[in-house]
Amino acid sequence: MLRRYLIVNGATTAVLYGALYALTPTLKLENLRASFEGFVMESPVLGPLLNKIILVTSAL
Repeated sequence: MLRRYLIVNGATTAVLYGALYALTPTLKLENLRASFEGFVMESPVLGPLLNKIILVTSAL
């Protein structure tokens, strides 16, 4: 049950971030991408979590 919750939560989060990414204006896209990469990818907790979510969703 916990595995299902984590998969659904990760997929939902990825969809919401994707929708936010798609709806942002192109002028602010560079700034958003830089801040996203700076905040998430360099975080010791969120970086590996995001990589795991990408791996799990790509395997489906």
